[in-house]
Amino acid sequence: MRRAIALVAATGVALLAFAGPAAAHPPAANDKPLAGKLILVDPGHQLGNSNPRFAKQMAQTFFNGAITKGCNTTGTATNAGYPESTFTWKVGTRLKALLEKAGARVEMTRSDNSRDSWGPCVWDRAKMANRIGADAMVSIHADGATSGSKGFFAITPSLIKGWTDDVVKKDRRLATSMIAGMKAAGAPPSNYIGGQLMVSRDTTSLNVSNVPTVTIEVGNMRNAEEARRMSSSAGQKQYAEWLYAGIERYFSR
Repeated sequence: MRRAIALVAATGVALLAFAGPAAAHPPAANDKPLAGKLILVDPGHQLGNSNPRFAKQMAQTFFNGAITKGCNTTGTATNAGYPESTFTWKVGTRLKALLEKAGARVEMTRSDNSRDSWGPCVWDRAKMANRIGADAMVSIHADGATSGSKGFFAITPSLIKGWTDDVVKKDRRLATSMIAGMKAAGAPPSNYIGGQLMVSRDTTSLNVSNVPTVTIEVGNMRNAEEARRMSSSAGQKQYAEWLYAGIERYFSR
């Protein structure tokens, strides 16, 4: 997106010149850069995945083109015990509101964050993206790395014949656009994943999805600074805005 800047000539006539790309920002009420787009927001995990009542559901497995993996996990948490699933849910609902304000139609892979709910399994989340024909699926996660590790990174699939070969290039473009847009908006880049891009062969949601899909690890919950941000309402709002900036960058290109 380019910004038009009014220049007044000596004659008093307003001329238009164009500056470089404007930094992505939460959309204004009359700004609909994502009109007509259908986006699936996937808040990682679910609070009830650790509930023993759902052990049978969690024990389900699926071959994802590379290895056989389980339904879902409990995710990580801050050292103070703030769950990843709660964080991703709060960021995901904020992101949904920003995307809808920008004109997009948004679906969510889960409808709550509750100890009385489980999953859905990661392959069912990807199949939902396929079923609704999403223009993009963005899966929100937070890492549980060593305490000195911080910053966001994107995960994109490797080429697996019969699984990702039809979408791997689109996935890579989505991932690199998310990285560029988030960095431009001020999101701290990872200091432990080179280039903020990880190529994965065994991430089920990436391998099963037939639409452009990316997993974003928005930060490290075991880093004290990032844990404080993730646990606060203001910080969750900031993460949603950074993710929005990446999505807007993808569709603007």
